[in-house]
Amino acid sequence: MTQHRTEGRTALLVIDMQNSYFEFPELEEQRESVTGKVNELIAAARDGDCPVLLVRTQHERDRSTWTVNMHDDGQGFAYPGTEQSQYVAGLDTEGATGLVKTRDSAFFDTDLAARLRNLGVEQLVVCGISTHTCVSQTAIDAFAHNFRVAVARDSVASEDPELSRALLAFLENEKRQEVLHQAEAVARLRG
Repeated sequence: MTQHRTEGRTALLVIDMQNSYFEFPELEEQRESVTGKVNELIAAARDGDCPVLLVRTQHERDRSTWTVNMHDDGQGFAYPGTEQSQYVAGLDTEGATGLVKTRDSAFFDTDLAARLRNLGVEQLVVCGISTHTCVSQTAIDAFAHNFRVAVARDSVASEDPELSRALLAFLENEKRQEVLHQAEAVARLRG
């Protein structure tokens, strides 16, 4: 795959590294490993003077932020102030900027695009949970906002590995987004 470079800054987007998503047994098994890999990327971003944005999902108890399927199921999650909404234990949050979202995409109904543009960011490295939902939807919407995206393959996890592989292939083939191994992602962030 051809590597596309631009002159703007690179930012690291850490998606949904919070307790609620690790309630899935398939993700809990990967929690320690993926948290370690994400922390390695955060350290590399710091070394390379790249902004780090910690994105997490949070919903209101009054149902005003619930998705269609949450309404259908009559069940919300990750309410403000709950253990579910907190970052997973061991995640390196020092110096990072937080952003709350209510949908799979970190761009939906947030000021993320404006924040990134104000920081001079043109490239993103994306990592976190879950590959086939929030990570891929954020990457797709980043494409729509004309950001170059690389997904850190070793720093994402999913409770559905088959769908995860399919979405990574889609991002790479259809959206021309790079899918990087850990060492490549670290090097990208360090500059």
